[in-house]
Formats: sequence, C-alpha cells, structure tokens
Amino acid sequence: MPGEPTVIYSAANIQQAHLIKGLLEQQGIDAWVVNDAIQIAGGDLPIGWTAAARVVVSDENAAEARQFAEEFDLATAHESSDDETFEPQPLQQWPDWPTCPTCSERRSARCHVCGASGTKFPLADILETDSGHEVLLKCDDCDDLIKPQWYRLCARCGHDFGCGIEVNHAAKPIIDLDHRGVMVLTVLTAGAILLLSYFFYLFR
Repeated sequence: MPGEPTVIYSAANIQQAHLIKGLLEQQGIDAWVVNDAIQIAGGDLPIGWTAAARVVVSDENAAEARQFAEEFDLATAHESSDDETFEPQPLQQWPDWPTCPTCSERRSARCHVCGASGTKFPLADILETDSGHEVLLKCDDCDDLIKPQWYRLCARCGHDFGCGIEVNHAAKPIIDLDHRGVMVLTVLTAGAILLLSYFFYLFR
C-alpha cells in the first residue's frame, strides 16, 4: 500500500464498510476493510468502536476518501429519516374467504408450517399465476406466509366441500372375527381349561 494507512471511516457494520470500500474503488481509490473478523465474532453486540469494521486508504487519498464517506453518510442519513416516516399497513382480512353454502360459516383452513387451524388468517398477498389467483395468508402463530390448506367438512354443520383435509375421528374397536379366528379362540380356550384341570388334579 503506497503511503501510510489511514482510517477514513468507522462503519456501523461489515456490510456498510464493504459498501463504502466498493464505492471508493469505483472512484479509483484503493481501500481496505479492517477489523471485520472481530466484528463477525461480536455479532450484533455493542462491543465498541475498536471492534468496528473500518475503511482504510493510503494517506495520499485520505482527504478525498473522507469527503466521499461524509457525503455518503449525509445521503444515507436522509434516506433513513424518510424510511422512518413509513409505517407498514396492518394486514386485512381476506374479503373473499370461502364460506359454507349451507350455514355461511367461514371454511376452516390450516397452516402447513405449524399446523395451526382457523378461519381468520389475515391476507398477505394475491399472486397472479398461469392457473389463476393464488392466495397467500399470514399465520400469526409461526409468523409465516402460507398457502392455506382447506378442511373438507364444515366445522359447524358438516357440509362436504368435496375436497380438502379429512379429519379421522378415533373409532371404537370392533371385534370382527372370521371363521379361522373363532377356531383359534376355541382351541386356546380349550387348552387353558385342560391346563387348569391338570394343575387341579396334581395339587388336590
């Protein structure tokens, strides 16, 4: 590196430091990022300026590079203040949520990520695809965007929508023995009776 190395910018994070470095190199000024390994080890912890990623240039380019970095700070600070005035709009309910034709109950849906079920997932987006509209909902339980999985039966009246997730209710066990099963059961019962009779004969 010609000349003495001079720190002209202490960045808030590694990404910002490398951005400044790249912009300086576009201006024909060689630059380096130092302390980035320490910054990575520290993660997002406020471990101090000495561990921050710094942009270094040779002393002969320091004045020009420092002025460029200051202009960058002013520009990005203005952009940040504009961003701070932006408030994301809360997600709304999907007005076209399918309902039961029999009782007008909203059709139950399930999140394929965490398995949460409900009828009030907020609408995140409606995508245009070759096959038509594709709805994306937001699951508040896992905070993911989901394609809803619909239940086949209406939760209120049991109306069958014709397709969807089927809930298998546990049925009571039913003993259904065929002829062979009856024969096996008879033989086992007879064997048990004979065995008991034998022990009774021995110990009477």
